[in-house]
Amino acid sequence: MSHSLLKSDIVTPLRIGIIGAGGAARGIHIPGLKLCPFVEIAAICDPNQSLEATTSDYRDVLERDDIDAVINATPNYLHHEITLAAIRHGKHILCEKPLSLDAVRAQEMLDAAKLAGVVHMTAFTYRYTPALQYMHHLVKSGAVGTIRSVRAAYLMALSGHLLGWRSTKAQAGSGVLADIGSHLIHMVEFVAGPIAALSATDRRFREDPASDVEDWISFLADFSQGAVGTFEISRICAGRGAGITEDIFIEVYGSEGSVVFSLQDPWGLQTSIGAAAKDPARPLDRVGVPAAFLKLEGSPRDVQMHDPRWGYRFDQAFQFVDSVRLKQSRPPTFADGVRCQKVLDAALASAATRRWVNV
Repeated sequence: MSHSLLKSDIVTPLRIGIIGAGGAARGIHIPGLKLCPFVEIAAICDPNQSLEATTSDYRDVLERDDIDAVINATPNYLHHEITLAAIRHGKHILCEKPLSLDAVRAQEMLDAAKLAGVVHMTAFTYRYTPALQYMHHLVKSGAVGTIRSVRAAYLMALSGHLLGWRSTKAQAGSGVLADIGSHLIHMVEFVAGPIAALSATDRRFREDPASDVEDWISFLADFSQGAVGTFEISRICAGRGAGITEDIFIEVYGSEGSVVFSLQDPWGLQTSIGAAAKDPARPLDRVGVPAAFLKLEGSPRDVQMHDPRWGYRFDQAFQFVDSVRLKQSRPPTFADGVRCQKVLDAALASAATRRWVNV
């Protein structure tokens, strides 16, 4: 991060309301905000009062003049309605991914935020993984040369939290693609640039009458800068338990070398760059992530305090708070959310028509 405020610059506490007290709020947003100095969680809205909610109606949060910003951690189908209402009330907004059910509604959210002049951010949590931040640095610095191909996957076992609203098009937009594919697509585009066109196929393997969405999807991709890629996104992988053994991997192969990311090693990368890349018999080398990439610049987080698999997620709250204080939207903004949504829409259209679709 190029700019951040010092504690000495801060006088007035920032008051934030949280709408939706599910797993994302309890596991990511609330712990992250509690690490930020001069921040107060002023309200928590959720229909389930057992989750320490202070109200069950999001309007109660938005109508409070003493709340500066809100985090929208509700199910996908509520993102559009609640975010637009928050913007109308002048609240700075961090919204969970995917930004909405389709790119049209996501664009409306971006346009409204820009018109109102509020800080906006999309919750692409894995962007803050130290290894991904370092991978981004290596690729952008030219360490692998011109990107030729990308191989990426997000593999997860089916678990209870993936059922319910996440299994219906009306509430989720799509299945595994929206749920975890949105993360993978943003991560890959963060490193390798935008996807220009794709060809997808999907499957619904589970015999679940309550579900009308895909459990697995894969697609070939052409990137705007000339690279090609393969993607697989699945939540039917036994042994890939959510939060423990699930894996995201991204392999980038360029004209001068390669770099490989795995969520199972958030403080390290596998690389073949420089002289090593000239020797076809030499395997990939593991390199540790330098200290400068273990957290965002200015983050109050102690990198040794939390499990390396999860601690980086708290930098998301820090960036949102810092951006609000600076009155400056910084990636991942709603524009990144719209960009991802366009890829999601293209993948669904391609799977339905069995044709290549431009993003």
